[in-house]
Amino acid sequence: MLDIIENRNPKLVEATVELHQSGAIPSDCYVVDMDILRKNVQGIKVSAEELGLNCFVMTKQFNRNPSMVSLFIEEGLDKFVAVDYECAYLLNKLQANVSHVGHLVQIPKHRTIDVLEMNPEIWTVYGYENAVSISAAAKSAGVTQNVLLKVIGEKDAAYTAQEGGIPFNSALEVAERIASLPNLKIVGVTGFYCTTYDFDKRKIVPTPNMTSIKEAADMFATELELEIKHINAPGNSSIESMLVTSNMGATDTEPGSALWGMCPQQLFGSDSGEPAQVYVSEISHYSEDIAQVIGGGFYPDVAFAPMMVTQAFVGNSAANIFNDPIKAEVPSQNWIDYYSWLYPESKSRANPGDTVIYFFRPQIFKTRSANVATLSGVQTGIPQVEAIYDRSSNLMLG
Repeated sequence: MLDIIENRNPKLVEATVELHQSGAIPSDCYVVDMDILRKNVQGIKVSAEELGLNCFVMTKQFNRNPSMVSLFIEEGLDKFVAVDYECAYLLNKLQANVSHVGHLVQIPKHRTIDVLEMNPEIWTVYGYENAVSISAAAKSAGVTQNVLLKVIGEKDAAYTAQEGGIPFNSALEVAERIASLPNLKIVGVTGFYCTTYDFDKRKIVPTPNMTSIKEAADMFATELELEIKHINAPGNSSIESMLVTSNMGATDTEPGSALWGMCPQQLFGSDSGEPAQVYVSEISHYSEDIAQVIGGGFYPDVAFAPMMVTQAFVGNSAANIFNDPIKAEVPSQNWIDYYSWLYPESKSRANPGDTVIYFFRPQIFKTRSANVATLSGVQTGIPQVEAIYDRSSNLMLG
């Protein structure tokens, strides 16, 4: 992983070590190259428009960072998908369009009215019971809510703790029951995840989920005469995956990690988009021969083993930060990441106070305490700190 960021965005690494050593950015901090981010966003927007896809931005990876959300809106990506109620609440607080809710996490029943007031364009339901709750709230509010049905086939994929949906073999019956509810309108289907990266073939491939939702959409249109406007196909959404899903009938894409160049097809394949982030911290002390690095922002991505942390850059200036990366290890999900570990060949190679820079695929909303610093001017050699946010996206500087 370190080779990727060194080869494709070395200026971000150099800017990060200098700004960290000067105290301009804190330890336990994700550092974002906003200029590269903007280029990635522009590329995705153009591709989505060319393919005629609705684009809903997923922001959990960035912890709903206000500066990044503002950039997306400036570049015309102004519809957002909320992965859970907290995400919907925070996006709404930022006055962003909360356009898709209920996927991946269903909205708690006592928050349904709150979310209806956000006027979501589409709302994913996993079953009849959830639809009943939304229907009752919509009727009380005097509105009609568009819904998507999450449909799952027998051979469909699902990550652990993300299971659920309407089984394909009962989808027609359930859809008919939901369609009869007042103040609800079925306008489409969704599934997750609809594409995955094949590390052996080094390309994006569709999952059975994509086939299931397309067949469900066709079935609903034919058997129930529903007007299907959305075949929502999230999962590793990027320019390459848009091509795959749109060719299979998808109408929607939901880019997240691709916006800062962190999808596997961008890092290991030929998809466009450059990496726009690193994670920085510092050596605190030693325990015997193991350097202890201040933690708080690590995310052990067990879903993509090739993207796990094995090394880190260690130094105190741009002149030495790329010298001999050091073996690194981060705590598993079983442990609180108060510290992570470095295994230098000698203590003289890694000193307390030295900057440590990691490169891995983040999910900042899942971290314990990570800050986020946004930078401009990195690629011109004049990096400036635009803003620094804490774990709760409160503005600390900017």
